Amino acid sequence: MIRLFSALALPLLIGLFTSGCQYELGDVKPSSYAGINNIHVPIFKNHTLEPRLSSLVTNAVLKEIQVDGTYTVTKRSNCDAVLVGNIREVKKRQLRSARNDTLESQELKLFLYIDFHFEDPNTGRRIESTAVEGDSYGKSKQIEGEDVIKAREGRVIGETIQFVDPSYQVGERNALSLAAQDIATKLVYQLSNGW
Repeated sequence: MIRLFSALALPLLIGLFTSGCQYELGDVKPSSYAGINNIHVPIFKNHTLEPRLSSLVTNAVLKEIQVDGTYTVTKRSNCDAVLVGNIREVKKRQLRSARNDTLESQELKLFLYIDFHFEDPNTGRRIESTAVEGDSYGKSKQIEGEDVIKAREGRVIGETIQFVDPSYQVGERNALSLAAQDIATKLVYQLSNGW
């Protein structure tokens, strides 16, 4: 009887004590984005020659923001900030060539470059933080006479592999879709976690 009780009680006790041991980070947004909860995401500007790339990337970013849940996507009239994105370029590099012809590609590495930043919905100016950088002792200090630091802005590079098949356009379109998803994941991770 005691063995049966200990065999049942031991897993129950282990489950009871370990169930509350989850590590939670809480609000991990960058300090420069602390007051931003609702964002508006207009269609990204496409500076490449790839057609319909802006809608592909914007939709991927919107879906990823909704899945992440750190920010709420709203209309421009209700938002705290506007996420502005610019698709800068698409690059390809050969990974594998045909056996008989080194100039004929079989597999390509596709890179998609995007620049992003937050803007104030009313003024259109880039969002800046009023936080002041601290020194090693935790005291605040002036930075070149200013107590305002620019909010994080950056560049995200999405990448994927494109297989060259008889229908080059279909393979390229699929690769661009995968690169857009990779960019969306990286972009939202930077906005949510600050790095």
